[in-house]
Amino acid sequence: MSGFVEIESPPTGEEEPPPERIECYVLTNIEPRCCGPLARDLNFILPLRCDDTSRAPSSSQPPRIANEYASADEFPRTDHLKRIRRRPATEDEIRARSKPDVAAQEQSTQSSNSSDATQGDKSNGNDRTKEATYQHPKKRPKPNQKRKQQDAAPWSLDMFVGSVAAVDHNTNAFGATSPQSLAFILAKYNLSPESNNFVRRSLPGRPAHTKEELDQWNQSVWPTLFFEEKTAQYKEEQKALTAEEVEMMKKGMQEAVDDALAGREQWKNWRDSHKSKDAGESDIVGIVVMDPANGSVVSRASKERRLQGMSNAQTPTEQSWVSFPDEANPLCTPTMLAIQGVSRKEREVALGSGMESKEFKSGQYLCTGYDVYLTKEPNAYEAMALVHSRVRRVVFGVQDPGMGGLGGAAAAGIHSLPGTNHHYRAFRLEMNKANACDGELTTLVESLQKLHGDATS
Repeated sequence: MSGFVEIESPPTGEEEPPPERIECYVLTNIEPRCCGPLARDLNFILPLRCDDTSRAPSSSQPPRIANEYASADEFPRTDHLKRIRRRPATEDEIRARSKPDVAAQEQSTQSSNSSDATQGDKSNGNDRTKEATYQHPKKRPKPNQKRKQQDAAPWSLDMFVGSVAAVDHNTNAFGATSPQSLAFILAKYNLSPESNNFVRRSLPGRPAHTKEELDQWNQSVWPTLFFEEKTAQYKEEQKALTAEEVEMMKKGMQEAVDDALAGREQWKNWRDSHKSKDAGESDIVGIVVMDPANGSVVSRASKERRLQGMSNAQTPTEQSWVSFPDEANPLCTPTMLAIQGVSRKEREVALGSGMESKEFKSGQYLCTGYDVYLTKEPNAYEAMALVHSRVRRVVFGVQDPGMGGLGGAAAAGIHSLPGTNHHYRAFRLEMNKANACDGELTTLVESLQKLHGDATS
């Protein structure tokens, strides 16, 4: 247990899952030489993949492709199935292949007799010339290849035609003489829907969910596609935090706590010098921006606040506050100060080396690839600012049920809205379920409760 929980938006508008099985037509034991041409013809009239399955057929022009004009309910999706399947031949198929073709033998005998009669009148001189002609010896197969050919088991090819709904639609939409009809295509290869090898099968209606299921279907059912990156197991493995990442998140949260303490000290100094001591306390949030590549702190809200609020100090040690940025501008929150701190570094590089320099051009856009750590959940305004800053991750401690923009005030967080042009991962520290055996987490929880005690209840 890492002590950090990822905040994920609830699923919205998910499509209805595909059926487990679909009824389809299959051609079994196809001649290998006609597999390629037949597959190309079937791809034209009954394609496996279809870009648009929502349009209705036109009354003035017959449909060119059956799947093109059907809804998902009428024609099940078949783009996860492969067109051709190779399997071990059955005993009946092997027995049928071993029988001699009587018609072919008779035709070969007649052709041979006719050739002998034609060549009978030739002179012996021509025969001697033919014998003198050099003939290249036939290449002998390599021992390994010959052994593989002998040991290889006989196999057969099956071809997926289409779903029952798509095939029936094609049959009803086109006549047998139409070049777009299935019957016309099959007739080119001496086949027909009434052939014994035109059979109906129940095939998988979805891609395989695991590699084990893929292997089982490929061997005993039908070859299908497998999208590992779309499986729940793969997504969970990719999202799992490593021990190094957890340690860096602990470090980042501690840096945020230190920044919050520094910010509150700044508030007290400004309050004592410009206002009465009855002005009250300020719930200042600590925030730091870190580079996950090396774990260094790129920007702190307290440092940027000092640079903006003490711009006319006479000496570096002088504690003379001109203004308190958080008080002077309500939009100048700690989150915005930390982002401005990153921007300040980019301006310094541009001023020092020039905007045409390699150092500036090889830089990055604001917080691209950086991680942000906060002691308290950012509000919607700050969460969207982090979207525009292109941060990689946001980690916070205390959840804000009233104003939180990462799931605290609403089920959907700003970080994963589908309409935004950037998404980042968001985590929160488990305040009530931190590991008792982890001293660092326990210390963090206690520090956060002291900072934002009212918000933790």
